Amino acid sequence: MRLRFKATHVVLAMLCVMYFITYVDRVNIGTAAGEIQKELGLSNTELGLVFSAFAYPYLLFQVIGGWVGDRFGPRQTLFWCGMIWAAATIMTGFVHGLAALFIARFALGFGEGATFPTATRAMQYWTPAKRRGFAQGLTHSFARLGNAVTPPVVALLILWLTWRGAFVVLGVVSLIWGVVWVWYFRNEPRDHRSITEAELATLPPRPQGERPKVPWGPLLQRMWPVTLTYFCYGWCLWLYLNWLPLFFKNNYSLDLKNSALFASGVFFAGVIGDSVGGVISDRILERTGNV
Repeated sequence: MRLRFKATHVVLAMLCVMYFITYVDRVNIGTAAGEIQKELGLSNTELGLVFSAFAYPYLLFQVIGGWVGDRFGPRQTLFWCGMIWAAATIMTGFVHGLAALFIARFALGFGEGATFPTATRAMQYWTPAKRRGFAQGLTHSFARLGNAVTPPVVALLILWLTWRGAFVVLGVVSLIWGVVWVWYFRNEPRDHRSITEAELATLPPRPQGERPKVPWGPLLQRMWPVTLTYFCYGWCLWLYLNWLPLFFKNNYSLDLKNSALFASGVFFAGVIGDSVGGVISDRILERTGNV
């Protein structure tokens, strides 16, 4: 008997892989930082500037990228985002100075900035309303998994191919994901050749008529506590993502493999926490009757 996967499950799996890859490509520099710093002769201040280069365009394109995802749809938007961040990752393997490294990381932030809001747009129409919390939790758990496995994986790639080869390999993986995504995904679930009527019946209907105006005042009042929480979360997360491998390597005189192992251990709890948090949020939403 032929095994057949539901189209909705395949789309969710591909988004999970995307979350995984984007976090691998954004935190790989933390593991490779010691080798990069030594070869390029960077100070800690210059290395910190390189770390921050990703965040500037990422901040901007989280907002603009969400509009782009609405305008052009998740299929094309995520494909081109994937091409940009893949090229930026590969380019990192060929840099020979601070300026080029900064530009490569800046381009990576530009490419990844639109991915999460656009992925949320894709999930909105490909996930039943009662399962959105689970879908968000699962995709974010794959992001934490990407955090956790990046240090040992990048360390092994560095030992095998040097840090330059490691970035090239990871960039090629991103290219492959982008091609598979644009080949399989469709903005409209009904346009997908593999989706069934039973699956379509579980998905939320598309809104009809003129798009309502955004109530910015009430929206900002509801969003500012979440925004403040996410700011504090991002501040702490960025510290762990970028500086933790160097912290273990320099402060405890660990080699590359052992520092990567200790750094990865910090993120494995997040894999569980994100998944459980998504399930709990679905339960709370269902109990309050706001589905």
